[in-house]
Amino acid sequence: MEGKTALALLCVLWSVLCVTECVRRDGARRRRREACADVGLYSSSGLQCCRCPAGYHLVRDCTSNGTAAKCEVCEPGSYMDHPNSQSKCEPCKTCGVNDNMREDKSCVPTSDAMCHCTDGYYCDKGAECKVCYECGKCEFGIKVPCNLTNNTECHDKGSDITASIVIPILIIALIIAAAVVYLWKKELFCFKPPERPRETPEESDPFTVEDLDGVLPDISEILGVRVVQKFVRQQGLLSEAAIDNITVENPHDASERAFQMLKAWYEKHGKKGSYRTLRENLIGIGKRSKADEVRELLSARVNNNATESNGVV
Repeated sequence: MEGKTALALLCVLWSVLCVTECVRRDGARRRRREACADVGLYSSSGLQCCRCPAGYHLVRDCTSNGTAAKCEVCEPGSYMDHPNSQSKCEPCKTCGVNDNMREDKSCVPTSDAMCHCTDGYYCDKGAECKVCYECGKCEFGIKVPCNLTNNTECHDKGSDITASIVIPILIIALIIAAAVVYLWKKELFCFKPPERPRETPEESDPFTVEDLDGVLPDISEILGVRVVQKFVRQQGLLSEAAIDNITVENPHDASERAFQMLKAWYEKHGKKGSYRTLRENLIGIGKRSKADEVRELLSARVNNNATESNGVV
C-alpha cells in the first residue's frame, strides 16, 4: 500500500515538472519571437538568431537563442532592402550615360538606385533594365509614340493614315466655325452691320424732352428685349459682361431684362440728350416705328403735364 502511494506521488511530481518546463520553453519562444518581431529569425548552429534589419548585413551569428546577431551597415555602393542573414549587401545599380540612362534616385543602404531612360530611348525589361535602346523611326507615320518602356509603333506601308491628318483638320475647322458663329451673333469685327445714315433730330423731329426719368419701363415695353439689346450694343456704353450679367439675373423675364439694360444705358449716358440719342439710333438700326411709338409716349406725357399745370393755375 505504501509503495503504491509513493508511486502516485512520483507521477504527480513528474507531471508538475513537465508542465513547468513546457511553460518555460513556451515563454522563451514567445520572448524570442517578440524580440525579433520586426526582422524575424534565422537558424544557425542549432540557435535561432534575429535577422539583420534592412540596410545591414550579417557579420557574426548570435551566441544564445532569440538574441541579435552582429550586423554592420552596408558599405557604400551596396544596399539591402529587407531583413536578412546574408554576409554581404547587394551591389547598387549604376545609371550610366553610356547606357543612355539617367539616375532619378540615388542608392542608399536600404534601397537601390532608380534609373530611367533618357529622352529618345526606351527599355522594355522592367527592373532588369541595364541599358536603354534608341527609339525607332517610322517611314510611313507613327502609330504609337515611343515612351520610356516601349519602342515606337509604326504604320505599315500602304496603311491608312488619313485619319491622323483629317481629324486634326476637322477639329480646327470646327473651332473656326464656332468662332465665326459667335462673332456673327455678337455682330463683332467684320460681322458688324454697316451704319445706316441717320436722320438729324433737329430736321426730322423738332419734339424733344429734357430727360427720360419715369418712362424707362414704358419705353422698354415698347422696344422689347431684342431691340433694346441691339441698341445698347451699338451704343457701346455697356460691356458684354454687363449685358450677360443682366441676362443671367433675369433668365425667365424678358421685360425685366429689357428694362434693366435700358436703365443701365441711361445711367451711363446721362439725362442730357438721352431722348435724341435714343431716337436717332433706333432709326439708324431700322426701327423707325419703335422710335415713333416712343415719341408718342413722351408727347402724351408732356401734354398731360401741361394740362395738369394749367389746371393747378
